[in-house]
Amino acid sequence: MFSLPKFKIEKKFEKYSKETVKQTVGWGLIESKIPQSWIMSEGEGITIAVIDTGHPVHEDINPEQIMEWKGHNKMSAIKPHNAIEGENFIEYEDIYDKNGHQTHCTGIICAQNNELGMVGIAPKSKCISIKALDSKGFGTPNSVLKALEYAKKIKPDIISMSLGSSSAYPPMHKVIKDLYEMNIPVVCAAGNSGQAGVSYPAAFEECIAIAAYDSAGRIANFSSKGEEVDWACPGVNISSTFLNNSYARLSGTSMACPFMAGIIALMLAKHRKLEKSGIYNDCIEVESIRKHLLKYTDDKGAVGKDNSWGYGVIDVISTLKAIENPEPEPEPEPEPEPEPEPEPEPEPEPEPEPEPEPEPEPEKDSKIKNWLQKNIAWVVAGVFGIITAVLAIINFTDDKISIPEPPPLEYDFDKKFEKEMKDYLDKKWKDQ
Repeated sequence: MFSLPKFKIEKKFEKYSKETVKQTVGWGLIESKIPQSWIMSEGEGITIAVIDTGHPVHEDINPEQIMEWKGHNKMSAIKPHNAIEGENFIEYEDIYDKNGHQTHCTGIICAQNNELGMVGIAPKSKCISIKALDSKGFGTPNSVLKALEYAKKIKPDIISMSLGSSSAYPPMHKVIKDLYEMNIPVVCAAGNSGQAGVSYPAAFEECIAIAAYDSAGRIANFSSKGEEVDWACPGVNISSTFLNNSYARLSGTSMACPFMAGIIALMLAKHRKLEKSGIYNDCIEVESIRKHLLKYTDDKGAVGKDNSWGYGVIDVISTLKAIENPEPEPEPEPEPEPEPEPEPEPEPEPEPEPEPEPEPEPEKDSKIKNWLQKNIAWVVAGVFGIITAVLAIINFTDDKISIPEPPPLEYDFDKKFEKEMKDYLDKKWKDQ
């Protein structure tokens, strides 16, 4: 079963009472400097699907058409309507709000800046009414699921859901994941159960879960706490539109949730205006929206993200100014070129060991010469003996006997002797 968080009606104001005859600005808008932000953005062109108790009927949201005379002709003065009828998923009731909860939430987002009653955070945005809870504030998982499926079909810029359940419903989670992929942020009330934990669908990681704080800057006692809380917004004694063209002050995370939806509407409208003038829109995906909000968040409570405040409170003026004058992204420092690895010094080639010089071969001629020097006496004696023998033979021969003259001596004994001697020495040298 899904239902409204238990909210408190602090006070009601009838139409044209002293509190409403002149437009008042609630403490939450003053504290967040919302009126100063309207110079930069009023939520123009942004649509927010509000899934709640039904379509509001209120002059501060959808003023009645007034008949005026122009010359001799009676003409209708057309005034813009800030709430559009969507779809009804409560079969036993019509689409209109009989509870007052959705009328209050819608007024927080987009009540008109018309010098009457009160004014919303994004007075030029449009809310689409999707009814998933009945006049008593109850709905079924199926009615809420169908409401989300319808939102997926019509593709609003933002979805605001001030309702909850203590248990998760997987089919609903699947549709919320689809909406996340479609770049549609789903903003949800964290719940009014105090320490009992954040309710669903706010506890789904794809949703933006909102806690409530009061005008004294304290987190509300009733505000659900848990690690799923993302941010906190004003949610105590919040003035807004109510049933029968009246106004009321209500307290609950149900009021903080549309407050955040209105802030996101201002931011998205500003981005889109600049995009039309040729400036790049860096706030399209849900995650980029989160990062942009986080960049201009004032930390509250414990340092860093905590279970009561989440990241803290959005600085609306800084957020919008940053869009108008984006900080230039620092140019990445050039990566140092890697130092070239030192080339290994070539190892010196070992000097070739000098080849041993061959010992000079002893000259053969010198050997012969040495031999002759040592044996010269024997050589001379041998030659002399040969000559003596030849002469003796000549003298011994008879004169009568004719001896034919020998042919001329062609043989050189000296050379023969020298050759034989050389051959002998060569052989002896080799043998050694």
